[in-house]
Amino acid sequence: MAELSAGKNRTSFTEKISLTLVIISFAALALLMLWMTADVILVLFGYPIPGTINYTEILNVVILFLPLAYVTARRSHIVVDIIQYTGKAKQITDFVADCSVFLYSVVFSWQLGIKAWKSLSTGEFDMIGIKVFVFPAKIALAIGAIGSALAALFLIVGHFRGEKRA
Repeated sequence: MAELSAGKNRTSFTEKISLTLVIISFAALALLMLWMTADVILVLFGYPIPGTINYTEILNVVILFLPLAYVTARRSHIVVDIIQYTGKAKQITDFVADCSVFLYSVVFSWQLGIKAWKSLSTGEFDMIGIKVFVFPAKIALAIGAIGSALAALFLIVGHFRGEKRA
């Protein structure tokens, strides 16, 4: 867990929040695996679980977006290095990358937050056989983006504090 933190003072709070979101994501993955297995078995007997496609979509969003804060804090996003920088040049490119991730995440979370609030306040649902609420997926999207923005902000603050990162 020590490599997750960008600074000694914020380690416990940011690590607990991001790891909690990762654990929720893993639980959603386990639920999705059990759900799909049960659905396949029940389809063989002619009794599919209603709303499986809709719930699969919602769980996929939870699985993919909740761990964003953890991924951002660890700087584990997929990158392609065309040029390998060292020293001061690497610090500058890391700072620019962190600022870019922060700005993108802020705009992304702002827009997703608006959509999540509208979905929650109207009780938006999808009706294919049964009523499936879609606002949990939109809320998970917004939470993931907000977590990524906060993790990027902590990385930027770490640049100004002169903190070393792996």
